[in-house]
Amino acid sequence: MIGFLTSRRWLYLLALPLLALLIFGLFLLMVSNTSMGGHRAHILLTLQLDLLGVFFLGLFFLLSTLIPFLYFLLQFHKQQQAAIAILPDLVHLPSDKLQLLSPNFLPLLTSLQPIMRQQETVIRELNDKNDLFADALDEINEIGLQLRRSERRWLLALSATGDGIWEWKADKDIWYFSSRWKAILGYGDAELPNSAATFDGFIHPDDVERVRQGFAQFTQSRELVAELIFEAEFRMRHKDGHWIIVLSRAVADRDPEGAILSVVGAQTDITAQRKAMIELSQAKEAAEKAVAQLRGTQLQMIESEKLAALGALVAGVAHEVNTPLGIALTAASTLSEDTHSVLAQMDSGALKKTDLQHYLAVASEASQLILRHCNNAAALIRSFKNISVDQTAEVVRDFDLGLYLDEILQSLKPSLKHTCHTIEVHCPDGVLVHTYPSAFTQIINNLLNNALLHAFAGIEKGHILIEVKLLDESEIELRFMDNGIGIDPSVRAKVFEPFYTTKRGQGGSGLGMSIVHNIVAAQLKGRISIEDTPGGGACFVLVFPRVLKGER
Repeated sequence: MIGFLTSRRWLYLLALPLLALLIFGLFLLMVSNTSMGGHRAHILLTLQLDLLGVFFLGLFFLLSTLIPFLYFLLQFHKQQQAAIAILPDLVHLPSDKLQLLSPNFLPLLTSLQPIMRQQETVIRELNDKNDLFADALDEINEIGLQLRRSERRWLLALSATGDGIWEWKADKDIWYFSSRWKAILGYGDAELPNSAATFDGFIHPDDVERVRQGFAQFTQSRELVAELIFEAEFRMRHKDGHWIIVLSRAVADRDPEGAILSVVGAQTDITAQRKAMIELSQAKEAAEKAVAQLRGTQLQMIESEKLAALGALVAGVAHEVNTPLGIALTAASTLSEDTHSVLAQMDSGALKKTDLQHYLAVASEASQLILRHCNNAAALIRSFKNISVDQTAEVVRDFDLGLYLDEILQSLKPSLKHTCHTIEVHCPDGVLVHTYPSAFTQIINNLLNNALLHAFAGIEKGHILIEVKLLDESEIELRFMDNGIGIDPSVRAKVFEPFYTTKRGQGGSGLGMSIVHNIVAAQLKGRISIEDTPGGGACFVLVFPRVLKGER
């Protein structure tokens, strides 16, 4: 509108009605000059008094004025709509295209363009700030949500632990006790005030001074250590009058200088735990006494088993020695009788050459017989002596394992005398060991008795193989294998358990293999296991150190 007024088009709009008035005046003048007669006054009077002419005159004047005005108003409206249409793109509209617009709105648009550009910059900055604010607000909301979740989680965790919470504000000496803390003592939340007297007043008189000193030492400490924790175990009076045992643990919030700002703690009722610990300690002492008695009984039974094995060994050796000695005695008696007969014949002078030759033959045969059987008896007695001394002495010494196994089997031959079972030993020569020799006597004896009682049940001719192998310079493996009926998998796990036997009432005590396990583990410092043999039967594998440590 301002551009329209500043232009000269409104002058043309006013000139049109003035031009119509001028034409109408000229028309009247022409009419007045043409009629020189009496009609001129009549026509003039008629025109002046004719209302219809006045109406048409006014209408002509109005139309001549309104039509141009409406035309120019319509043009102005179109230009205005065009200017409004380009307003959204005015900021980015180039200056050359802006000059092509109507001059009515060009000054206004030209002045608006920098303003709108500045406004767009401000709006963009505000949008960026608004986005940052929205992101920050979302982050704050997320942090708040996480804090609420964390707080809820900690509240649930504390409820699950059953701990009571207490807090002390050091600057204002304000105390706070949670409802759970009060419930531990049997009180409701409104029954106890939040004050220091609530804490001190319920502590056992014998514990109150110790707790005060510990808390004072904790609060007076200036150490900025996050792990510094106040911890005290003491008794507190329950509402019912009895004493409960509580464990109180707390941490402190300190300023940069280490001064206490506040202390937050958790308190737990550990009365049941302490009672259980006392009962457990008493049960432990009773169990230790029972274990000690059991070990003593076990040692006695082991010694009894050793003595029984030694007694059986003595009986077997005595029986074995009796046979060669009886033969030697018979031969010696025969030789003695023949000697007296020859001497009597010499004294009477009746000794013949044939009698002397017969005597010499008998003497030679008898002496060989006596010597051979005496040597057998001496070897048996010597091996028995070595075995019996080792079993009773319990000493660690150096010995050849292969030779010692032969001596053990020599002493155990009476056990196999009335059977068809055989024993074979495979041991490298010169395997020297430093350990308890008596342990091997007991082990081989128990393994042999176990094989005779269990492995060869229903088998007339069994075979036992004892195989020794050097695993390295420090360990030796001994395998005791038989071709018997084997060991059922359900029984294998219980073989070394004390008093477990499948031959209860048939000669089995259930201690033989348990004693073997204890000797291998305790005396030899080794280990024992059971393996299957390819052809059936069982295989006991012993692995033990070649030199017993700490015994050399």
